[in-house]
Amino acid sequence: MDLNQKKKNRFLFLELLYKESDGDTGAMFDMWEVGNELKLERAETNRIVDYLIGEQLIESVALGGCIGLTHWGIKEVEEAHENPDQPTEHFLPINIINIGSMNNSTLQQGTSYSTINFQLDEKKTTDLEDVIKSLLNIQETLNISVDIQNELISEIHTLESQQKSPRPKGIIISESLKTIRTILESVTGNIMTPIIIDQITKLLS
Repeated sequence: MDLNQKKKNRFLFLELLYKESDGDTGAMFDMWEVGNELKLERAETNRIVDYLIGEQLIESVALGGCIGLTHWGIKEVEEAHENPDQPTEHFLPINIINIGSMNNSTLQQGTSYSTINFQLDEKKTTDLEDVIKSLLNIQETLNISVDIQNELISEIHTLESQQKSPRPKGIIISESLKTIRTILESVTGNIMTPIIIDQITKLLS
């Protein structure tokens, strides 16, 4: 993994803590759960946490991988969003992070589809169920490579998992939907893909 990708992963990890806590230093997180949500290997999660603790952006608050944001971590994320074209002390500009490749990124900046605060209310829960059913019906009929199909299946599983969770994460759902939509936009010759793309766009709006 190159240095830029490492920096992207570090920021995405820190930003997820910020968004899920709403910038609260009193919130506590399981570092391994955060890593799983970003689909990071455990070794990479461990390296990210060591770095962020070393830079005093997060802190260990209990044994077993329980972590929390620091004041400096909050300032770092807020500075990045206030000046998305400028690097912070520790990270690349967030517009650069978005342009780079990062599956299930928690960051989407500068696009017409940007959805930061995705709330899963009763109507959206029903709409999400419909999208998942539609995707399951067509996933094996799409004219896409094996790698892309595996990515699509992984994202569908993410949606199913979040749907069944007692505490679904809007950030994770919205980013999986965006990834799926991008995949479907590259598909030709399937009459169902425009319909599902429209379903996803309405769900994210």
